[in-house]
Amino acid sequence: MITYLLPALLAVALAFFALANPEHVAVTFWPDGWVVEIPLWQAILVPCLVTFLAGALTVWLAHLPARRSAAQLRQAAALLDAELASRDPRPAKPH
Repeated sequence: MITYLLPALLAVALAFFALANPEHVAVTFWPDGWVVEIPLWQAILVPCLVTFLAGALTVWLAHLPARRSAAQLRQAAALLDAELASRDPRPAKPH
């Protein structure tokens, strides 16, 4: 329940921010001088979203080797578990 509360509050705050800032601003792209007029909330939130996604992708790619290693270790553990299960569970009788 609480895991959904924080994203919902953030979404409501972003919606209020977008509704409160409908004014258009001119965004100029250097060096060409290309000018686009967009709402202020888009000029602020779109770069934030792009930066967040780029950071998430960077972290995800950085953790790929660890995930691959963990998968290999899980596979090796499953093989060892299967080998132990296939052995006779009763200990050998001493002579």
